[in-house]
Amino acid sequence: MRSAGLPIEELIDYVGLVLQGDSTIEERKEILKKQRGLLEVRMQELQKTLEILNYKISTYEKAILKKEQNIIRSNNGA
Repeated sequence: MRSAGLPIEELIDYVGLVLQGDSTIEERKEILKKQRGLLEVRMQELQKTLEILNYKISTYEKAILKKEQNIIRSNNGA
């Protein structure tokens, strides 16, 4: 559960519920569903950040390519 991103406090609560037995299955499920929702939001935020980084990298790559093409043109014209 720790690898799923459960904060230590939630993990302690979850383990306590596990130790109480099957009567806490619904509560445990809700803890997991809440964590899943938080992870989905985080994944969306990370995806947006990745898209921004990809755009910026692409912009730099285009600028470098343009500069290289200008150098090649100026060398061919010399």
